[in-house]
Amino acid sequence: MNAIPPAVQQVLQARQDATQTQIDVALLGQNLDVQKQTGDAIVQMISEVVDVQKQLASGHIDVRV
Repeated sequence: MNAIPPAVQQVLQARQDATQTQIDVALLGQNLDVQKQTGDAIVQMISEVVDVQKQLASGHIDVRV
């Protein structure tokens, strides 16, 4: 026999579902942040490759750090 009334069980389940939804949204937000950082890094790398290609095409390469 379950001592918790069905109405209370429904409220508890709804709160648990809401909490899980908040957790899921937070994790998705973090995932999007990581994807944006990765995308930004890739764009930077492509930009650097373009610069090197331009330098090579003009007959020199700047290797200063």
